[in-house]
Amino acid sequence: MKVTIDDNVTVLPVKPRPELGDERVFSTVPSTTCWHKRYIVDDKAAEVTCADCKEKLNPMWVLQQLCNAENRYHELHARYQDELKRLGERSRTKCQHCGQMTRISK
Repeated sequence: MKVTIDDNVTVLPVKPRPELGDERVFSTVPSTTCWHKRYIVDDKAAEVTCADCKEKLNPMWVLQQLCNAENRYHELHARYQDELKRLGERSRTKCQHCGQMTRISK
């Protein structure tokens, strides 16, 4: 059943969405409050345990966390080196008091 309102507009039959109320379709698994930042590695049993909450952790997850932390460190270090290089190339700056360009003392 098509209802024409205007020459260019056609209303399509759309069913209204049912009201869900307070029901949740998805729910999350409750997690612990521990961030698992310190690890105890048992290389003989090939297990990793959180040093704070003593929960057994997936070794691949721990490896991924360590890789992410190392990547963040290297990116931060590279940005720091770029900033040092940029600041090293500057020889003058604008004075906050008088607005004139002054030499940077090294």
